[in-house]
Amino acid sequence: MRDKLKAKFLPPHYLHDNYLKFHNLKQGTKSVEEYTREFEQLLLKCDLREDDNQTLMRYLSGLDDQIAHVVELDPYSSLDELSSLAYKVEQHQKAKGKGIVSK
Repeated sequence: MRDKLKAKFLPPHYLHDNYLKFHNLKQGTKSVEEYTREFEQLLLKCDLREDDNQTLMRYLSGLDDQIAHVVELDPYSSLDELSSLAYKVEQHQKAKGKGIVSK
């Protein structure tokens, strides 16, 4: 039923455009929070049926390299855990850049 509704009400290019956006998604100048929100929205729009590990690697590969390298050192098993780690690393890097040392 869901597939029939999509076929009827979504333009043919809708999925293609979203797949392309999702495939090319990078954090760039976005905050981790903004990147995560966009990632999750595109994940829902594309309705991908991929292994959880593939989704985690897709998320990780789009993160800023400095954040991704630190996040990879900690264990994670879900997108929520991974995005939380990324957010913490980003906040730590911001505090460090301002000369604030957090414990």
